[in-house]
Amino acid sequence: MRRLFPLTVIFLAVLVSAGCGSDSDGESSGDTAAAGAESVALTATEFKFDPADVTVDTAGKVTFTVSNDGQQTHALEVEGNGVEEETDSIAAGESGTLTVDLAPGEYEFYCPIDGHREQGMEGKLTVGGSGSGAGSTTGGTDTGDSGYYGG
Repeated sequence: MRRLFPLTVIFLAVLVSAGCGSDSDGESSGDTAAAGAESVALTATEFKFDPADVTVDTAGKVTFTVSNDGQQTHALEVEGNGVEEETDSIAAGESGTLTVDLAPGEYEFYCPIDGHREQGMEGKLTVGGSGSGAGSTTGGTDTGDSGYYGG
């Protein structure tokens, strides 16, 4: 009986940790990327995203982490090729994440808050054609002014 207790505790700990992860709507909970997803870091300010031109090498799940370094509330919406998903509103000084399953092609991203897109808060996303969606991670660090996140 004494040997069974530690195993029970370990089993319960594994079950509890398995309950953490992503929501059913595709948004990841917390600031961690979905397993196997490529990562893209964006900074939102008035009224632009940095970078505004993003390339992801591999089709599949992509996790966007948006840091709001502006003074106003912002959000991120990714749209194109039958996809239209967005973050909740992100208050100034906060960050948010969005994980989206993307096919090869071109997409647009923008701030869906009233009037922000019209003021220039938008960008272009190009997704390559490998299609595996697992393995390589592009980014997290800006490699210069080109907006490309190398992997």
